[in-house]
Amino acid sequence: LGGFFGLAGGMVVRSLARPGVFRRPPVRLVLHKQIYFTGIQALFPVVLAALAVGLALETQMRSALGSGEELNVRMHKMVVLGEIAPFLTGLIVLGRSGAAMATALASMKVRGEIRLLYTLGIDPGDYLLAPRLLAATLALPALTVFFQIVSAMVAPVAASFIEEVQLVAHYRELFGSFEIHEIVLVYAKSAIFGLVISATACATGIYVPPEGVWIPQAAELAVLRGLVGLLATDLAFAILRMAIP
Repeated sequence: LGGFFGLAGGMVVRSLARPGVFRRPPVRLVLHKQIYFTGIQALFPVVLAALAVGLALETQMRSALGSGEELNVRMHKMVVLGEIAPFLTGLIVLGRSGAAMATALASMKVRGEIRLLYTLGIDPGDYLLAPRLLAATLALPALTVFFQIVSAMVAPVAASFIEEVQLVAHYRELFGSFEIHEIVLVYAKSAIFGLVISATACATGIYVPPEGVWIPQAAELAVLRGLVGLLATDLAFAILRMAIP
């Protein structure tokens, strides 16, 4: 465990210390592909989950709390926009990209491709790891924004066909209730979620023994370790949020 987390933390520190590698065309190409896979291809499941969660919670909260807009908006902002949106988006990315990253890197290690990069004078950390870390760190906040827009803007419209929803009052109360520190915390948490997912997945793929039997196990380990990382990060931000007046 110490070796694994040391490797994951070392990858993050090394990538932060070498931003110049992204000026290289091959590294940028890998970065663009990872952003496409991690962010754009995950957009549909994120939007679908946002609509389902937003509609379910909007109707349930109004059934339990009544039609008062202030209380419903406060609960929606705290539960859906502040907690469920970044965490569920992180779970979707973890299940898709985290498992795929670990499997791809484990396969490259088993086939000797990582060792080959060293012999060609190519740093695997620059070419394989840094683009994946940055892509997930950028994609998670962007996907969280889409989740929040769908759950906060589209779901109330759909809920208005089931429950009494005063849409104008709802949106007025919603847009008037945001605070800067809440926005910063949510997107900072999303970015760190992306960093935790990608670092855990990459470290899992790199750390497995060079045997073919470990390739499918790398995906399972990446998801389990990533889930623990997400929960620990979410707990840390919950404590930080309580500490901010």
